[in-house]
Amino acid sequence: MPLEGFIFDLAEWAVTGVLAVVAGLLWKQMQEYRRRGLEEERRRDEEHAALRRGMQMQLRAQLVEMHHQWVAERGYMPVETKRLFHDMFCAYEALGENGIISSLYEDVKKAHVAPGPDGDEDDDD
Repeated sequence: MPLEGFIFDLAEWAVTGVLAVVAGLLWKQMQEYRRRGLEEERRRDEEHAALRRGMQMQLRAQLVEMHHQWVAERGYMPVETKRLFHDMFCAYEALGENGIISSLYEDVKKAHVAPGPDGDEDDDD
């Protein structure tokens, strides 16, 4: 075997080996990048769920308080407060919760509107 052929064969094996190592390193790096991306996505999903749950709890507490303050204690609710209750209820419902708050909402819809300054009820619902 001539020396020239041996050098070419040796170079071919060396290049093939280097390419295999580089490909392996790139594959490993890609797998690590994908794993990190999945972990980050899971962390964001958990954070989003916690924020969503916190917002639901805040809305629920406010809706219960408004119902208690106006409907349960006084038997009426000012029209602007009814509108606010409605908007908050829609946001609460859009977050996927319902249950007892729906019955409170029905109470609010049936509640008399607070008398206006001239004694008339200002009910536009």
